[in-house]
Amino acid sequence: MMTTNETHEEPEMTAGSPGATVFYDGACPLCAREIAHYRRLRGADRLNWIDIGRDHTTLERYGLDYETAMARLHVIDGSGAWQTGAWGFAEIWSQLPAYRWLAVILRRSRALPLLDRAYSAFARWRLRRSCDDGHCITRHLARPAYPGGGASPEKRSGATRHPQTRGERSCA
Repeated sequence: MMTTNETHEEPEMTAGSPGATVFYDGACPLCAREIAHYRRLRGADRLNWIDIGRDHTTLERYGLDYETAMARLHVIDGSGAWQTGAWGFAEIWSQLPAYRWLAVILRRSRALPLLDRAYSAFARWRLRRSCDDGHCITRHLARPAYPGGGASPEKRSGATRHPQTRGERSCA
């Protein structure tokens, strides 16, 4: 259980502080530990951290359904574009001075697609494991559904989309 306060408001955008909104699964022990680590770091206060298991109304406000949010890490960057999976982590890291170097290296080396493949495998395993434990959180892993006619949030908003691994359908 995390001891820090959950933030559920829109991130405050100020000059020099692009901010981002991070949607994470606080019920996943590994995910919760990783996010708790990031939240202790300098710069973490510029991010809006939303535990999707506790805050379904915020998901609805962003046009993101629960099953889709649970399938991958989702981040809205400071410009309002969706970033998922490895691109989401790179966005988080770019906001944290202790990890900024890692985001820069991964983006410049174009290693994010490879890292995203590994993340996608982990995410599928995590969801299968939750179903095996009797806490199934998604009805179908192959194609996340988006409210409002099936278009992903960035397609409705016009935000750019990063390429995902073959077969991956996310709102990045």
